[in-house]
Amino acid sequence: MYPNRARQLTIRKYQHIRMSKFNYKAFISYCHQDERWAAWLHRALESYHVPRKLVGSKTSLGKVPARIRPVFRDREDLSAAADLSSTVKQTLSQSENLIVVCSPAAAASRWVKEEIREFSRLGRQSHVFCVIVDGEPAEDGSVAACFPDAISESGLEEPLAADVRKWADGKQLAKLKLIAGMLGLPLDQLRRRDLQKRQKKWLAAGVASIAVIAIVITAITARMAAQQRRDSGESLVAYKLMELRNVINLAEDPEDLARLKTWNERELVELIDSAGSEDRALTKAALSLRDQGNQLWESGDFTAAMEKYEHSWALLAESYRRDRSDHAAFFELGQAEFYIGQVHFSRGELDLAEAVFMSYTEITRRLILLQPENAKWVLEMAYALTNLGEVQRVRGSDNPESTLQLMQSALEYNQIALVLDPGNEGYRSELAQSHANLSDAQLNVCDLEGALQSRQENVARERSLFQDDPGNTNSMVLLSWALRGFAYVQEKRGYDEEAMRSLESSLTLVEEVAQRQPNVLEYQRIPIERKQRIAWLEANNGRAAEAWKRSDALSGDWERLQQESSPDDLLTMRFYYLYLIDHAWLARELGELELAERLVEDAIAQVVSGFRKLPDSRELGNLLTLAAYRFWKIKTELPSQEILALLPDYGSDQGRTRACVDASMAVRKSVMLGESARAGELVAYLLDNGYREADFMRVCSEYYYC
Repeated sequence: MYPNRARQLTIRKYQHIRMSKFNYKAFISYCHQDERWAAWLHRALESYHVPRKLVGSKTSLGKVPARIRPVFRDREDLSAAADLSSTVKQTLSQSENLIVVCSPAAAASRWVKEEIREFSRLGRQSHVFCVIVDGEPAEDGSVAACFPDAISESGLEEPLAADVRKWADGKQLAKLKLIAGMLGLPLDQLRRRDLQKRQKKWLAAGVASIAVIAIVITAITARMAAQQRRDSGESLVAYKLMELRNVINLAEDPEDLARLKTWNERELVELIDSAGSEDRALTKAALSLRDQGNQLWESGDFTAAMEKYEHSWALLAESYRRDRSDHAAFFELGQAEFYIGQVHFSRGELDLAEAVFMSYTEITRRLILLQPENAKWVLEMAYALTNLGEVQRVRGSDNPESTLQLMQSALEYNQIALVLDPGNEGYRSELAQSHANLSDAQLNVCDLEGALQSRQENVARERSLFQDDPGNTNSMVLLSWALRGFAYVQEKRGYDEEAMRSLESSLTLVEEVAQRQPNVLEYQRIPIERKQRIAWLEANNGRAAEAWKRSDALSGDWERLQQESSPDDLLTMRFYYLYLIDHAWLARELGELELAERLVEDAIAQVVSGFRKLPDSRELGNLLTLAAYRFWKIKTELPSQEILALLPDYGSDQGRTRACVDASMAVRKSVMLGESARAGELVAYLLDNGYREADFMRVCSEYYYC
């Protein structure tokens, strides 16, 4: 057996022959049954462009070329021949490398073996590369063995192989491994350049798409302006408003201000009297109350913030009730709905948040109908749709495509607002955030490549804004969050080293912000969370001792943060629970089993407590599943039936399991409960979509699903 088949192909040296004597970069040896794979490999190698910055650099194999060509793929039928033809022998002698497409069929093929032996007789055994397409990496004569015995005969006792199968390297990584070995380059360097190249393509595509959208919208603007002059018809965004009712069920009449009826009449009168009876005084007092609410919300006191927001809403509602033609008051009433919804959302009260956000959306829609060219109101629609999409995403909607549609529509409204007011820096910033929201929605349907592309666009836009004003604290915070979101997607794709760099850049930014504003609780929390994720990635890369030290040093910070935070702060709660779960696992990795047991018992107890308060929270449900799985692995026993009954029902269809993270947690639950077939289905779904998160891959390998 060859257990190290997945390790990086190392740099190899020529023994006798210089590169200049070769006519072919490689000779592909394969059997007839694997012709499809050989054809793919031939195309993949010859069409590959070596990253420009690497071309011409020197390795132990010489200068790096710009292309991997020509590559020879033998199409001659040798079934009736007695020996390798002179043409094949000559081509082998003129080939720098031999690539063997390995499978059980190849292991049994006489001609694949002969080609390996002939190449070895030339003294170039160290230039034999294996690409596994089927079977097991062995040559023990078993039915599943994929390595021809001629490989070990040639002196390669442990052939280094790339594995194209989806549960192993996959096509892209296997191709890069092969190229790295043939060029004498470190795999990580080549992989990093390849990712950068693809990201530039995505960014160019994104910029191009925005340019196209701008052209299209400009044309629509001109056409609609002409139509408006003729018959006072629709305008720039009216056509988009028609689509909203197909996405969400908007309230028919938010103007009845029904919530005023829930107020105690005496309390309402006292509130109005304290503000002043004049309309202007009501609005001024309402906005002052909102500012007070914002300060309380930022400090984490959601209960006191809600009281201020509710009072602000009541005053604005009274002001609008007095004059229904006051569009400014109607707009501020919509803003009041947003702030109330924000508190509900932060508390995890998703149904209440959704109801308020729906009212906010309908108010915004009616405002746009009144003034379709008002860029401020158009952007407000982007906010409104984003909020509704976030509620659906956090809840774990059975229709994730609806969430994706909301986020795509929000991005379109944002783009329209920027076309209407192209010089507005705030709109540029919001467009960057729209790409981040779209990425989250794409993860919700396990579109990892789309999510990676959207996050790359998000980072590029936030970095551009930051470079325009590097001293701006808000720009630093937004770029920090963009990099954190990018790292999250990179981690899910298995790009741990890239994720580490993104997190470290994010941490540097937010630590400076924390120094500037030491009294803002959020800015004290964010660096702690970033450090914890860096510790986890260190553990994934085999540095468990360093990871434990970093994680253990954060325990005091987390305890302090828990004391200072509001019990309603769902985000801090989620970060803290994940810290507890990961910290217990790191203790296990170091062999501290008694400590790990105590830590995981505490972790699962706290997650259960939080989940009971917010049973609709999708993130807390997934954390509970992770805690239960880690409890089972550490203590080698299932959690109590009471806890098992709380675990999310991920369902047998694709509904809630469409999100990558949901599906990966469902794998853990299925493995823990012995539901092997279900786990296998979910693993296949994730691997097909390119999900390679390190902890999931450990589960996948440990239980022989990949």
